[in-house]
Amino acid sequence: MQSDSTLERKHSFESSYDETPYRSFPFRQSHPDRLATIALLFGLQTASVGKCRVLELGCASGGNLIPMAEQYPGSTFLGIDGSRRQIEDGHSLLEGLDLLNLELRHQDILVFTAEPGEFDFIICHGVFSWVPDLVQRRILEICKQYLAPNGVAYISYNTFPGWHMRGMIRDIMRYRAQSFETPSAQLSQARGLLAFLSNSVKSENNAYGILLKTELEAIRRADDAYLLHEHLEEINSPLYFHQFASEADQAGLQYLGEADYGVMSVDNFPAQVRAMLQSVSSDVIETEQYMDFLRNRAFRQTLLCHADVPLNRSVNVRQLLKMRVASSARPTADVKLQVEDKVTFRRGSSVLATTDPVVKASMLYLRSVWPQSVPFVELASIARSSVKLKAAAVNVDIMSPQTEDFARTILRCFATAQIDLHVSSPRFATTVSERPNASPLARRQAETSATVTNRLHETISLDDLQRALLIALDGSRDVSELISQLAYQVRSGNLILVRDGTRIAGDEQIAGFLAQLLPEALKALAGMALLID
Repeated sequence: MQSDSTLERKHSFESSYDETPYRSFPFRQSHPDRLATIALLFGLQTASVGKCRVLELGCASGGNLIPMAEQYPGSTFLGIDGSRRQIEDGHSLLEGLDLLNLELRHQDILVFTAEPGEFDFIICHGVFSWVPDLVQRRILEICKQYLAPNGVAYISYNTFPGWHMRGMIRDIMRYRAQSFETPSAQLSQARGLLAFLSNSVKSENNAYGILLKTELEAIRRADDAYLLHEHLEEINSPLYFHQFASEADQAGLQYLGEADYGVMSVDNFPAQVRAMLQSVSSDVIETEQYMDFLRNRAFRQTLLCHADVPLNRSVNVRQLLKMRVASSARPTADVKLQVEDKVTFRRGSSVLATTDPVVKASMLYLRSVWPQSVPFVELASIARSSVKLKAAAVNVDIMSPQTEDFARTILRCFATAQIDLHVSSPRFATTVSERPNASPLARRQAETSATVTNRLHETISLDDLQRALLIALDGSRDVSELISQLAYQVRSGNLILVRDGTRIAGDEQIAGFLAQLLPEALKALAGMALLID
Protein backbone atom coordinates (compact mmCIF):
# COMPACT_ATOMS: atom_id res chain seq x y z
CA MET A 1 0.00 0.00 0.00
CA GLN A 2 1.29 3.47 -0.87
CA SER A 3 2.10 5.78 2.04
CA ASP A 4 0.35 9.13 2.48
CA SER A 5 3.60 10.93 1.61
CA THR A 6 3.93 8.93 -1.60
CA LEU A 7 0.34 9.74 -2.60
CA GLU A 8 0.95 13.42 -1.89
CA ARG A 9 4.07 13.44 -4.08
CA LYS A 10 2.18 11.61 -6.83
CA HIS A 11 -0.67 14.14 -6.70
CA SER A 12 1.76 17.06 -6.74
CA PHE A 13 3.64 15.49 -9.68
CA GLU A 14 0.49 14.98 -11.76
CA SER A 15 -0.89 18.44 -10.91
CA SER A 16 2.29 20.24 -11.96
CA TYR A 17 2.24 18.54 -15.35
CA ASP A 18 -1.47 19.31 -15.76
CA GLU A 19 -0.89 22.98 -14.94
CA THR A 20 2.34 23.37 -16.94
CA PRO A 21 2.53 20.57 -19.54
CA TYR A 22 5.96 19.44 -20.68
CA ARG A 23 6.52 20.24 -24.35
CA SER A 24 6.24 16.94 -26.17
CA PHE A 25 8.82 16.43 -28.92
CA PRO A 26 10.16 13.57 -31.01
CA PHE A 27 13.32 12.07 -29.51
CA ARG A 28 15.20 10.60 -32.43
CA GLN A 29 17.52 8.69 -30.12
CA SER A 30 14.54 6.76 -28.70
CA HIS A 31 13.17 5.73 -32.11
CA PRO A 32 12.90 1.95 -32.64
CA ASP A 33 15.20 2.25 -35.66
CA ARG A 34 17.95 3.72 -33.46
CA LEU A 35 17.42 1.12 -30.74
CA ALA A 36 17.47 -1.73 -33.26
CA THR A 37 20.60 -0.33 -34.95
CA ILE A 38 22.60 -0.13 -31.71
CA ALA A 39 21.37 -3.58 -30.70
CA LEU A 40 22.44 -5.10 -34.02
CA LEU A 41 25.95 -3.66 -33.67
CA PHE A 42 26.31 -5.69 -30.47
CA GLY A 43 24.82 -8.84 -32.00
CA LEU A 44 21.19 -8.54 -30.87
CA GLN A 45 18.65 -8.94 -33.69
CA THR A 46 15.40 -7.23 -32.67
CA ALA A 47 11.96 -7.39 -34.22
CA SER A 48 11.52 -5.59 -37.53
CA VAL A 49 10.97 -1.88 -37.00
CA GLY A 50 8.14 -1.95 -39.54
CA LYS A 51 6.31 -4.66 -37.62
CA CYS A 52 6.99 -4.20 -33.92
CA ARG A 53 5.21 -3.39 -30.65
CA VAL A 54 6.23 -0.26 -28.75
CA LEU A 55 5.37 0.96 -25.25
CA GLU A 56 6.24 4.45 -24.00
CA LEU A 57 6.09 5.13 -20.26
CA GLY A 58 5.50 8.83 -19.65
CA CYS A 59 4.46 9.68 -23.21
CA ALA A 60 3.24 13.22 -22.37
CA SER A 61 0.98 14.33 -25.25
CA GLY A 62 2.47 11.84 -27.71
CA GLY A 63 4.99 14.07 -29.43
CA ASN A 64 7.42 11.17 -29.59
CA LEU A 65 5.01 8.31 -30.22
CA ILE A 66 2.49 9.77 -32.69
CA PRO A 67 5.06 10.35 -35.49
CA MET A 68 6.26 6.75 -35.09
CA ALA A 69 2.71 5.44 -35.44
CA GLU A 70 2.17 7.50 -38.60
CA GLN A 71 5.48 6.36 -40.05
CA TYR A 72 4.99 2.63 -39.36
CA PRO A 73 1.35 1.58 -39.86
CA GLY A 74 2.34 -2.08 -39.54
CA SER A 75 3.55 -1.59 -35.95
CA THR A 76 1.52 -0.95 -32.78
CA PHE A 77 2.13 1.74 -30.20
CA LEU A 78 0.90 2.31 -26.65
CA GLY A 79 1.71 5.37 -24.57
CA ILE A 80 0.74 5.95 -20.94
CA ASP A 81 1.08 9.09 -18.84
CA GLY A 82 -0.09 10.21 -15.40
CA SER A 83 -1.10 13.68 -16.61
CA ARG A 84 -4.71 13.70 -17.80
CA ARG A 85 -4.28 17.05 -19.54
CA GLN A 86 -1.30 15.87 -21.58
CA ILE A 87 -3.15 12.75 -22.73
CA GLU A 88 -6.14 14.91 -23.69
CA ASP A 89 -3.81 17.19 -25.66
CA GLY A 90 -2.52 14.11 -27.47
CA HIS A 91 -6.04 12.95 -28.30
CA SER A 92 -6.80 16.40 -29.73
CA LEU A 93 -3.77 16.17 -32.02
CA LEU A 94 -4.86 12.69 -33.14
CA GLU A 95 -8.31 13.82 -34.30
CA GLY A 96 -8.62 13.20 -38.02
CA LEU A 97 -5.29 11.39 -38.39
CA ASP A 98 -6.87 7.88 -38.35
CA LEU A 99 -3.95 6.24 -36.55
CA LEU A 100 -5.60 2.97 -35.59
CA ASN A 101 -2.27 1.47 -34.45
CA LEU A 102 -1.83 3.90 -31.54
CA GLU A 103 -3.36 4.24 -28.09
CA LEU A 104 -2.62 7.07 -25.63
CA ARG A 105 -3.80 6.14 -22.14
CA HIS A 106 -4.10 8.15 -18.91
CA GLN A 107 -2.60 5.70 -16.46
CA ASP A 108 -0.21 5.51 -13.53
CA ILE A 109 2.97 3.52 -14.17
CA LEU A 110 2.47 1.72 -10.85
CA VAL A 111 -0.76 0.06 -12.00
CA PHE A 112 0.26 -0.72 -15.60
CA THR A 113 -0.05 -4.35 -16.68
CA ALA A 114 0.32 -6.21 -19.97
CA GLU A 115 1.02 -9.66 -21.33
CA PRO A 116 4.55 -10.99 -20.62
CA GLY A 117 6.89 -10.24 -23.52
CA GLU A 118 4.30 -8.06 -25.22
CA PHE A 119 6.61 -5.24 -26.35
CA ASP A 120 9.64 -5.27 -28.62
CA PHE A 121 10.70 -1.79 -27.55
CA ILE A 122 9.99 0.06 -24.30
CA ILE A 123 10.75 3.79 -24.09
CA CYS A 124 10.97 5.83 -20.90
CA HIS A 125 12.34 9.31 -21.61
CA GLY A 126 12.45 12.07 -19.01
CA VAL A 127 10.77 10.06 -16.23
CA PHE A 128 13.21 7.92 -14.24
CA SER A 129 15.05 10.68 -12.36
CA TRP A 130 11.86 12.57 -11.59
CA VAL A 131 9.80 9.90 -9.82
CA PRO A 132 9.99 8.21 -6.39
CA ASP A 133 12.11 5.10 -5.81
CA LEU A 134 9.14 2.72 -5.99
CA VAL A 135 8.21 4.09 -9.45
CA GLN A 136 11.81 3.70 -10.60
CA ARG A 137 11.74 0.08 -9.49
CA ARG A 138 8.42 -0.42 -11.28
CA ILE A 139 9.86 0.99 -14.52
CA LEU A 140 12.62 -1.62 -14.42
CA GLU A 141 10.11 -4.34 -13.48
CA ILE A 142 7.93 -3.41 -16.48
CA CYS A 143 10.98 -3.65 -18.76
CA LYS A 144 11.79 -7.09 -17.38
CA GLN A 145 8.23 -8.45 -17.40
CA TYR A 146 6.88 -7.07 -20.67
CA LEU A 147 9.94 -6.84 -22.91
CA ALA A 148 10.16 -9.46 -25.67
CA PRO A 149 13.07 -11.95 -25.40
CA ASN A 150 15.06 -9.97 -27.99
CA GLY A 151 13.59 -6.59 -27.02
CA VAL A 152 15.31 -3.33 -26.11
CA ALA A 153 14.38 -0.80 -23.43
CA TYR A 154 15.43 2.86 -23.52
CA ILE A 155 15.63 4.78 -20.23
CA SER A 156 17.00 8.32 -19.85
CA TYR A 157 18.11 9.76 -16.52
CA ASN A 158 20.31 12.40 -14.89
CA THR A 159 23.75 11.28 -13.79
CA PHE A 160 26.65 12.23 -11.59
CA PRO A 161 29.23 13.66 -11.64
CA GLY A 162 27.78 16.26 -14.03
CA TRP A 163 24.67 16.80 -11.93
CA HIS A 164 26.60 17.77 -8.80
CA MET A 165 27.02 21.32 -10.09
CA ARG A 166 23.61 21.42 -11.73
CA GLY A 167 22.04 20.07 -8.56
CA MET A 168 23.57 22.89 -6.55
CA ILE A 169 21.92 25.44 -8.85
CA ARG A 170 18.65 23.53 -8.55
CA ASP A 171 18.90 23.76 -4.74
CA ILE A 172 19.50 27.51 -4.97
CA MET A 173 16.46 28.00 -7.22
CA ARG A 174 14.21 25.80 -5.08
CA TYR A 175 15.24 27.72 -1.98
CA ARG A 176 14.06 30.93 -3.63
CA ALA A 177 10.91 29.39 -5.17
CA GLN A 178 9.68 27.69 -1.97
CA SER A 179 8.16 30.94 -0.68
CA PHE A 180 5.80 31.17 -3.67
CA GLU A 181 2.81 28.94 -4.36
CA THR A 182 2.01 29.12 -8.06
CA PRO A 183 4.32 27.69 -10.75
CA SER A 184 4.32 31.02 -12.60
CA ALA A 185 5.52 32.88 -9.50
CA GLN A 186 8.13 30.20 -8.79
CA LEU A 187 9.42 30.41 -12.36
CA SER A 188 9.58 34.21 -12.26
CA GLN A 189 11.51 34.24 -9.01
CA ALA A 190 13.85 31.45 -10.11
CA ARG A 191 14.67 33.25 -13.36
CA GLY A 192 15.28 36.47 -11.49
CA LEU A 193 17.69 34.71 -9.17
CA LEU A 194 19.50 33.12 -12.10
CA ALA A 195 20.00 36.54 -13.68
CA PHE A 196 21.28 37.93 -10.37
CA LEU A 197 23.78 35.11 -9.93
CA SER A 198 24.99 35.30 -13.51
CA ASN A 199 25.65 39.02 -13.23
CA SER A 200 27.14 38.91 -9.73
CA VAL A 201 29.54 35.96 -9.66
CA LYS A 202 32.93 36.73 -11.19
CA SER A 203 34.29 34.06 -13.50
CA GLU A 204 37.76 35.45 -14.16
CA ASN A 205 40.40 33.33 -12.35
CA ASN A 206 37.56 31.72 -10.39
CA ALA A 207 36.91 28.01 -10.98
CA TYR A 208 33.57 28.14 -9.16
CA GLY A 209 32.53 31.19 -11.14
CA ILE A 210 33.45 29.57 -14.47
CA LEU A 211 31.44 26.42 -13.70
CA LEU A 212 28.52 28.40 -12.34
CA LYS A 213 28.34 30.76 -15.29
CA THR A 214 28.48 27.90 -17.81
CA GLU A 215 25.60 26.09 -16.14
CA LEU A 216 23.59 29.26 -15.63
CA GLU A 217 23.75 30.23 -19.29
CA ALA A 218 22.46 26.81 -20.35
CA ILE A 219 19.61 26.90 -17.82
CA ARG A 220 18.58 30.50 -18.55
CA ARG A 221 17.94 29.62 -22.22
CA ALA A 222 15.54 26.82 -21.27
CA ASP A 223 11.78 27.24 -21.64
CA ASP A 224 9.45 27.47 -18.63
CA ALA A 225 8.26 23.84 -18.77
CA TYR A 226 11.81 22.52 -18.73
CA LEU A 227 12.87 24.81 -15.91
CA LEU A 228 9.83 23.93 -13.81
CA HIS A 229 9.97 20.16 -14.23
CA GLU A 230 13.75 19.73 -14.38
CA HIS A 231 14.82 22.09 -11.62
CA LEU A 232 11.84 23.08 -9.48
CA GLU A 233 10.04 19.76 -9.05
CA GLU A 234 10.26 18.14 -5.62
CA ILE A 235 11.95 15.03 -7.04
CA ASN A 236 15.05 14.99 -9.19
CA SER A 237 17.32 12.12 -8.23
CA PRO A 238 20.49 11.74 -10.32
CA LEU A 239 22.67 8.70 -9.77
CA TYR A 240 25.99 7.35 -10.95
CA PHE A 241 25.90 5.10 -13.99
CA HIS A 242 27.25 2.10 -12.07
CA GLN A 243 24.35 2.48 -9.62
CA PHE A 244 21.81 2.45 -12.44
CA ALA A 245 23.51 -0.58 -14.01
CA SER A 246 23.37 -2.37 -10.65
CA GLU A 247 19.64 -1.64 -10.26
CA ALA A 248 19.02 -2.92 -13.77
CA ASP A 249 21.00 -6.07 -13.01
CA GLN A 250 18.93 -6.71 -9.87
CA ALA A 251 15.81 -6.45 -12.05
CA GLY A 252 17.12 -9.12 -14.44
CA LEU A 253 18.30 -6.71 -17.15
CA GLN A 254 21.73 -5.98 -18.57
CA TYR A 255 23.42 -2.94 -20.04
CA LEU A 256 23.27 -3.02 -23.83
CA GLY A 257 24.66 0.39 -24.72
CA GLU A 258 23.74 4.02 -25.24
CA ALA A 259 21.35 5.53 -27.76
CA ASP A 260 24.23 7.78 -28.81
CA TYR A 261 26.86 5.40 -30.17
CA GLY A 262 29.59 8.03 -30.10
CA VAL A 263 29.64 8.37 -26.31
CA MET A 264 30.45 4.66 -25.99
CA SER A 265 33.51 4.88 -28.22
CA VAL A 266 36.87 5.09 -26.43
CA ASP A 267 38.33 6.02 -29.83
CA ASN A 268 37.03 9.55 -29.25
CA PHE A 269 39.66 9.97 -26.51
CA PRO A 270 43.41 10.59 -27.04
CA ALA A 271 45.62 7.48 -27.14
CA GLN A 272 47.01 7.93 -23.63
CA VAL A 273 43.49 8.27 -22.22
CA ARG A 274 42.35 5.13 -24.05
CA ALA A 275 45.30 3.23 -22.61
CA MET A 276 44.48 4.39 -19.09
CA LEU A 277 40.80 3.45 -19.47
CA GLN A 278 41.78 -0.04 -20.60
CA SER A 279 44.19 -0.47 -17.68
CA VAL A 280 41.76 0.59 -14.92
CA SER A 281 38.54 -0.99 -16.26
CA SER A 282 37.68 -4.64 -15.76
CA ASP A 283 34.38 -4.57 -17.71
CA VAL A 284 32.11 -2.35 -19.78
CA ILE A 285 30.35 -0.92 -16.70
CA GLU A 286 33.61 0.36 -15.24
CA THR A 287 34.71 1.73 -18.61
CA GLU A 288 31.46 3.64 -19.01
CA GLN A 289 31.68 4.98 -15.45
CA TYR A 290 35.25 6.22 -15.89
CA MET A 291 34.24 7.89 -19.18
CA ASP A 292 31.48 9.69 -17.26
CA PHE A 293 34.11 10.95 -14.82
CA LEU A 294 36.24 12.19 -17.70
CA ARG A 295 33.34 13.96 -19.41
CA ASN A 296 31.60 15.25 -16.25
CA ARG A 297 28.52 13.63 -17.73
CA ALA A 298 25.10 14.82 -16.55
CA PHE A 299 22.61 12.83 -18.66
CA ARG A 300 22.37 9.34 -20.09
CA GLN A 301 20.13 7.56 -22.59
CA THR A 302 20.77 3.94 -21.74
CA LEU A 303 19.61 0.84 -23.58
CA LEU A 304 18.84 -2.38 -21.66
CA CYS A 305 18.01 -5.94 -22.68
CA HIS A 306 17.35 -9.19 -20.87
CA ALA A 307 20.24 -10.46 -18.74
CA ASP A 308 20.42 -13.81 -20.58
CA VAL A 309 20.86 -12.28 -24.06
CA PRO A 310 24.38 -12.99 -25.45
CA LEU A 311 26.09 -9.80 -26.62
CA ASN A 312 29.24 -9.17 -28.63
CA ARG A 313 31.05 -6.24 -27.00
CA SER A 314 33.61 -6.19 -29.82
CA VAL A 315 31.45 -4.65 -32.51
CA ASN A 316 31.48 -6.78 -35.66
CA VAL A 317 31.67 -4.46 -38.66
CA ARG A 318 30.05 -7.19 -40.77
CA GLN A 319 26.76 -6.14 -39.20
CA LEU A 320 26.90 -3.11 -41.51
CA LEU A 321 26.01 -5.45 -44.37
CA LYS A 322 22.45 -5.35 -42.93
CA MET A 323 22.37 -1.57 -42.52
CA ARG A 324 21.73 1.63 -44.41
CA VAL A 325 23.85 4.80 -44.33
CA ALA A 326 22.85 8.48 -44.53
CA SER A 327 24.61 11.81 -44.12
CA SER A 328 24.03 15.50 -44.74
CA ALA A 329 27.73 16.38 -44.28
CA ARG A 330 29.04 19.00 -46.70
CA PRO A 331 32.58 19.34 -48.07
CA THR A 332 34.22 22.62 -47.13
CA ALA A 333 35.96 22.87 -50.53
CA ASP A 334 35.84 21.34 -54.01
CA VAL A 335 36.61 17.63 -54.00
CA LYS A 336 38.79 15.87 -56.57
CA LEU A 337 38.47 12.12 -56.11
CA GLN A 338 41.60 11.11 -58.00
CA VAL A 339 43.79 13.54 -56.06
CA GLU A 340 44.81 12.44 -52.56
CA ASP A 341 44.51 15.89 -51.00
CA LYS A 342 42.95 16.18 -47.58
CA VAL A 343 39.28 17.16 -47.75
CA THR A 344 37.14 18.26 -44.82
CA PHE A 345 33.46 17.41 -44.44
CA ARG A 346 31.36 19.19 -41.83
CA ARG A 347 28.08 18.17 -40.23
CA GLY A 348 27.00 20.39 -37.38
CA SER A 349 29.93 20.54 -34.98
CA SER A 350 31.41 17.28 -36.31
CA VAL A 351 34.34 17.46 -38.75
CA LEU A 352 35.78 14.67 -40.89
CA ALA A 353 39.16 15.15 -42.59
CA THR A 354 40.18 12.46 -45.08
CA THR A 355 42.53 11.81 -48.00
CA ASP A 356 40.88 8.46 -48.89
CA PRO A 357 39.24 8.76 -52.34
CA VAL A 358 36.64 6.09 -51.52
CA VAL A 359 35.60 7.88 -48.34
CA LYS A 360 35.39 11.18 -50.23
CA ALA A 361 33.23 9.57 -52.91
CA SER A 362 30.92 7.99 -50.35
CA MET A 363 30.41 11.27 -48.46
CA LEU A 364 29.70 13.14 -51.69
CA TYR A 365 27.18 10.52 -52.78
CA LEU A 366 25.42 10.49 -49.41
CA ARG A 367 25.11 14.27 -49.57
CA SER A 368 23.67 14.08 -53.08
CA VAL A 369 20.83 11.72 -52.05
CA TRP A 370 20.13 13.21 -48.61
CA PRO A 371 17.73 12.83 -46.79
CA GLN A 372 17.51 9.31 -48.23
CA SER A 373 19.65 6.51 -46.84
CA VAL A 374 21.58 3.97 -48.91
CA PRO A 375 22.30 0.28 -48.22
CA PHE A 376 25.89 -0.08 -47.04
CA VAL A 377 26.83 -2.50 -49.82
CA GLU A 378 25.38 -0.16 -52.43
CA LEU A 379 27.33 2.77 -50.99
CA ALA A 380 30.57 0.76 -51.02
CA SER A 381 30.14 -0.22 -54.68
CA ILE A 382 29.12 3.28 -55.80
CA ALA A 383 32.06 4.88 -53.99
CA ARG A 384 34.57 2.42 -55.50
CA SER A 385 33.18 2.77 -59.00
CA SER A 386 33.31 6.57 -58.72
CA VAL A 387 37.00 6.44 -57.85
CA LYS A 388 37.98 3.77 -60.41
CA LEU A 389 35.68 5.23 -63.10
CA LYS A 390 34.42 1.73 -63.84
CA ALA A 391 31.95 -0.78 -62.41
CA ALA A 392 32.72 -2.22 -58.98
CA ALA A 393 31.25 -5.24 -57.18
CA VAL A 394 30.67 -5.76 -53.45
CA ASN A 395 29.66 -9.12 -51.99
CA VAL A 396 26.43 -8.79 -49.99
CA ASP A 397 27.20 -11.76 -47.71
CA ILE A 398 30.95 -11.80 -47.06
CA MET A 399 33.18 -8.76 -46.55
CA SER A 400 36.48 -8.52 -48.37
CA PRO A 401 39.39 -6.90 -46.44
CA GLN A 402 38.85 -3.78 -48.54
CA THR A 403 35.17 -3.63 -47.59
CA GLU A 404 35.99 -4.28 -43.93
CA ASP A 405 38.34 -1.29 -43.90
CA PHE A 406 35.62 0.85 -45.45
CA ALA A 407 33.10 -0.44 -42.87
CA ARG A 408 35.44 0.50 -40.00
CA THR A 409 35.67 4.01 -41.41
CA ILE A 410 31.88 4.25 -41.68
CA LEU A 411 31.56 3.04 -38.08
CA ARG A 412 34.03 5.69 -36.90
CA CYS A 413 32.00 8.29 -38.79
CA PHE A 414 28.89 7.04 -36.97
CA ALA A 415 30.71 7.48 -33.67
CA THR A 416 31.52 11.11 -34.54
CA ALA A 417 28.00 11.85 -35.87
CA GLN A 418 29.24 12.38 -39.42
CA ILE A 419 26.84 9.73 -40.69
CA ASP A 420 23.70 7.93 -39.51
CA LEU A 421 23.19 4.17 -39.54
CA HIS A 422 19.73 2.63 -39.95
CA VAL A 423 18.13 -0.79 -40.13
CA SER A 424 14.94 0.58 -41.72
CA SER A 425 14.04 3.09 -44.37
CA PRO A 426 11.25 5.56 -43.55
CA ARG A 427 8.77 6.41 -46.30
CA PHE A 428 9.07 9.91 -47.71
CA ALA A 429 9.50 11.59 -51.10
CA THR A 430 12.65 13.46 -52.10
CA THR A 431 11.25 14.78 -55.38
CA VAL A 432 8.27 17.06 -55.89
CA SER A 433 5.36 15.35 -57.61
CA GLU A 434 2.72 16.94 -59.81
CA ARG A 435 0.38 17.14 -56.81
CA PRO A 436 2.68 17.30 -53.79
CA ASN A 437 1.57 15.52 -50.65
CA ALA A 438 2.93 16.08 -47.14
CA SER A 439 2.78 14.12 -43.90
CA PRO A 440 -0.75 14.53 -42.42
CA LEU A 441 0.76 14.88 -38.96
CA ALA A 442 3.16 17.62 -40.04
CA ARG A 443 0.32 19.49 -41.77
CA ARG A 444 -1.75 19.23 -38.60
CA GLN A 445 1.13 20.49 -36.47
CA ALA A 446 1.75 23.39 -38.87
CA GLU A 447 -1.77 24.68 -38.26
CA THR A 448 -0.77 25.81 -34.76
CA SER A 449 3.03 25.86 -34.76
CA ALA A 450 6.08 26.76 -36.83
CA THR A 451 7.78 23.53 -35.71
CA VAL A 452 6.76 20.15 -37.10
CA THR A 453 8.02 16.56 -37.05
CA ASN A 454 9.50 15.13 -40.22
CA ARG A 455 9.82 11.51 -41.37
CA LEU A 456 13.33 11.30 -39.88
CA HIS A 457 11.78 11.85 -36.45
CA GLU A 458 13.29 15.31 -36.15
CA THR A 459 11.81 18.66 -35.10
CA ILE A 460 11.90 21.00 -38.10
CA SER A 461 11.46 24.78 -37.98
CA LEU A 462 9.58 26.34 -40.91
CA ASP A 463 9.54 29.87 -42.21
CA ASP A 464 6.15 31.52 -42.80
CA LEU A 465 5.89 30.60 -46.50
CA GLN A 466 6.96 26.99 -45.89
CA ARG A 467 4.40 26.66 -43.11
CA ALA A 468 1.53 28.03 -45.20
CA LEU A 469 2.56 25.85 -48.12
CA LEU A 470 2.88 22.71 -46.00
CA ILE A 471 -0.67 23.06 -44.70
CA ALA A 472 -1.95 23.11 -48.31
CA LEU A 473 -0.05 19.97 -49.39
CA ASP A 474 -2.82 17.38 -49.09
CA GLY A 475 -2.09 15.81 -52.48
CA SER A 476 -5.12 17.37 -54.19
CA ARG A 477 -3.49 20.52 -55.64
CA ASP A 478 -1.07 21.06 -58.49
CA VAL A 479 1.34 24.01 -58.55
CA SER A 480 -1.14 26.45 -60.06
CA GLU A 481 -3.75 25.52 -57.45
CA LEU A 482 -1.16 25.89 -54.67
CA ILE A 483 -0.35 29.37 -55.94
CA SER A 484 -4.06 30.23 -55.85
CA GLN A 485 -4.37 28.87 -52.31
CA LEU A 486 -1.39 30.89 -51.06
CA ALA A 487 -2.57 33.98 -52.94
CA TYR A 488 -5.85 33.72 -51.03
CA GLN A 489 -3.87 33.66 -47.78
CA VAL A 490 -2.07 36.83 -48.89
CA ARG A 491 -5.27 38.64 -49.85
CA SER A 492 -6.83 37.61 -46.53
CA GLY A 493 -3.93 39.17 -44.65
CA ASN A 494 -2.74 35.86 -43.19
CA LEU A 495 0.48 35.98 -45.20
CA ILE A 496 2.46 39.06 -46.18
CA LEU A 497 4.80 39.14 -49.18
CA VAL A 498 7.58 41.73 -49.28
CA ARG A 499 10.20 42.37 -51.98
CA ASP A 500 12.95 44.98 -51.68
CA GLY A 501 11.24 46.45 -48.64
CA THR A 502 7.91 46.92 -50.42
CA ARG A 503 4.77 44.94 -49.69
CA ILE A 504 3.46 43.16 -52.76
CA ALA A 505 -0.17 43.81 -53.66
CA GLY A 506 -2.40 43.14 -56.67
CA ASP A 507 -3.49 39.72 -57.87
CA GLU A 508 -1.04 39.47 -60.77
CA GLN A 509 1.92 40.64 -58.72
CA ILE A 510 1.09 38.25 -55.86
CA ALA A 511 0.65 35.28 -58.20
CA GLY A 512 3.83 36.13 -60.10
CA PHE A 513 5.91 36.42 -56.95
CA LEU A 514 4.52 33.18 -55.52
CA ALA A 515 5.30 31.41 -58.81
CA GLN A 516 8.92 32.44 -58.32
CA LEU A 517 9.06 31.32 -54.67
CA LEU A 518 7.11 28.08 -54.85
CA PRO A 519 9.62 25.75 -56.61
CA GLU A 520 12.35 26.51 -54.09
CA ALA A 521 9.94 26.21 -51.14
CA LEU A 522 8.71 22.80 -52.36
CA LYS A 523 12.28 21.64 -52.89
CA ALA A 524 13.14 22.74 -49.35
CA LEU A 525 10.23 20.78 -47.87
CA ALA A 526 11.35 17.69 -49.80
CA GLY A 527 14.88 18.16 -48.43
CA MET A 528 13.41 18.26 -44.93
CA ALA A 529 11.80 14.81 -45.38
CA LEU A 530 8.29 16.27 -45.05
CA LEU A 531 6.81 15.11 -48.37
CA ILE A 532 5.34 11.65 -48.91
CA ASP A 533 4.48 9.61 -52.00
